[in-house]
Amino acid sequence: MPLEISISVQAEGFDPGAEYQLLRSENSADGATAMFVGNVRDFSPGATGDHQSVAVLELEHYPGMAESALTDIARQAAARWPLGRVRIIHRYGPLAAGEEIVFVGTTSAHRQAALDACAFIMDFLKSRAPFWKKEIATGAEEGSWVEARSSDADALKKW
Repeated sequence: MPLEISISVQAEGFDPGAEYQLLRSENSADGATAMFVGNVRDFSPGATGDHQSVAVLELEHYPGMAESALTDIARQAAARWPLGRVRIIHRYGPLAAGEEIVFVGTTSAHRQAALDACAFIMDFLKSRAPFWKKEIATGAEEGSWVEARSSDADALKKW
């Protein structure tokens, strides 16, 4: 089965169960499916260990550039592991606490390849995809931009 990569950058929500079904549809060559779903937290960890409430996470992106970056990350994963399918969805716009932000799904003939590729994609997506996040606290009108975290950059070092 030739590699299939599917990328969506969208404002609309998605159904993780339906995405799983699409990864598995007419795919008997791959015995493993790995998935990750990221959701908006209702708090933001502060630099001093305190937590601030978050009601809305607003994501911005450059159309075209975001899709290209996600496709490049998926291709990098496929160059490292024998994958059958890669599906990445990343949302933008205002998202309430609890809503899904991101979906990553990978399939492979082997479990470890699917798991590793899924983790690789998420680590690179967090640090390399051109999305900007603004957290808006409960009851606030204005938000604050989320700074890049050193832990996200550190996660890339294992790859």
